[in-house]
Amino acid sequence: MEVAVKDVAHVEEYERLFERYLEICNQAIERNKDKFPYMEIWKARWKNLSHEGTLQCAVFDDRPKIVYTLQLTQDMKIKIIGKQNVTPGDAWPFKYSYLKHVVENPNEYIEHPASLDWGWLADVFG
Repeated sequence: MEVAVKDVAHVEEYERLFERYLEICNQAIERNKDKFPYMEIWKARWKNLSHEGTLQCAVFDDRPKIVYTLQLTQDMKIKIIGKQNVTPGDAWPFKYSYLKHVVENPNEYIEHPASLDWGWLADVFG
């Protein structure tokens, strides 16, 4: 039983970390959306969205821990529309260490959004 409680605590930590990471991404977008080239890129890519703007991402360290289904909104936000403990094979992997670094240094990434790894959005934008 002790292992199960430990696993739940770890999953909750991964959830908090990933959700804070998305807050930082949204703050970076919001702060820079009127700056070139961010708005132009977003508008051009929005027209070509695949999968109705959704994608799946998995948070992992040595193995996947939790999978999020995210949706990109027309008003330039990334929102969570689902989460599960089962890992689909095509989820974009987010390393725990990367997420932790971003969450521990939010201003660096909000001020310089190009420092964020936006590769996971390529799947949605096509």
